[in-house]
Formats: sequence, structure tokens, C-alpha cells
Amino acid sequence: MSDQQSTAQGSAAPEKLTGKSFGEMSGSEKLTFIGKAFVMLLTGGFVFPNIFVE
Repeated sequence: MSDQQSTAQGSAAPEKLTGKSFGEMSGSEKLTFIGKAFVMLLTGGFVFPNIFVE
């Protein structure tokens, strides 16, 4: 079985992150991320609330 199937629904097991680290991003990806983070901070987290999970 895969790890995803072996963990129970709602378990406290941490998810595996699929996103890139900031150092691995290209210039345009970094600019997009910084822009999203800026908008998230300006709106108090209502827009892009899960930006740091990506």
C-alpha cells in the first residue's frame, strides 16, 4: 500500500509537501509568490489563506 492509503482519514500524520522551496523557484515564480504573499497580508488572510502550504 502507498503511504497515502495506509494513513487513516483525519489522522495526525503530516502531509508531504509537493511545492518547491523558494531557492528552487524561477524568477517569475518568486515574483508571483511574493505578490500573492503581499495580497494575503494586505487582506488579512482572506485572499490566498493557504499560500504558505503550497
